[in-house]
Amino acid sequence: MVRLSALVCVQNQDAQLAECLRRLSFCDEIVVVADRCTDRSQEIARRHGAIVIDGIFPLESHRKAAGVEACSGEWVLEVDPDEVVNAALAWEIRVTLQMRQAGDWYELPIDNYVGETLVRDGWAGALSARREPRLYKRGLKAWQPRRVNAPAVLAGQSGGALTGAIRRTLGRDLGGLVDRLNRLSALHAEDLADDGRLAGVTVGMAQGVGTFLSAFVARGGWREGRLGLLTALLSALHPLLSQTRARDVVEARRAAVAEAEQPIRLRQVVGLSGR
Repeated sequence: MVRLSALVCVQNQDAQLAECLRRLSFCDEIVVVADRCTDRSQEIARRHGAIVIDGIFPLESHRKAAGVEACSGEWVLEVDPDEVVNAALAWEIRVTLQMRQAGDWYELPIDNYVGETLVRDGWAGALSARREPRLYKRGLKAWQPRRVNAPAVLAGQSGGALTGAIRRTLGRDLGGLVDRLNRLSALHAEDLADDGRLAGVTVGMAQGVGTFLSAFVARGGWREGRLGLLTALLSALHPLLSQTRARDVVEARRAAVAEAEQPIRLRQVVGLSGR
């Protein structure tokens, strides 16, 4: 039997975690990485029989690497707390690993929901993806150092995509989608500040226009009606918000450094005066 580990990284998402873990009972083990959680995430994870890695992980890549390290399965299934794996996909994953392995990793389709409404088309930019490499042999996937949406590098051969899809709930309503945009843009701003990838408002607006056209026109967001339009607009806001916040982050860091250096300078001045 091929041993399968499920990996879930959580940050204060206990409201969604229980259902996510319940749907992973078909896996041989569940590993939950609890990053600075102050809610009931650890308690819920242990109640579902999960191995819990509790700690402080500044980057998303740190969390996932620590989780994979704790997995004992030959294969790893990566799931977010706001996602569930239905019975049909669980069966397909098991059959694929046991009877017809065609590669070292597989992409899993993602059905994105806002509340109970499935939004099939129009996803672009950072708000969500429609397909990701989530099922892979342990040790073949690595992540670039990022706080959010860390790009993955995979070794080995792709086995293609499975048929079944993970169900991801992006928010109970549009307000939840706005909250997601706010959180992702704040984290992305930190990454931009770290890398020194600062651009002006004009560049951010240009990127936003490009994202909107990609989401609403090229990727068929227009088929989703009003919800597709609003989703495309929110996706377009992400690069502009991220760039604006990145400049605020840089200024705040400079101010913090200056404040920390002030007592040192004062002591130096006092020392010179004493001479």
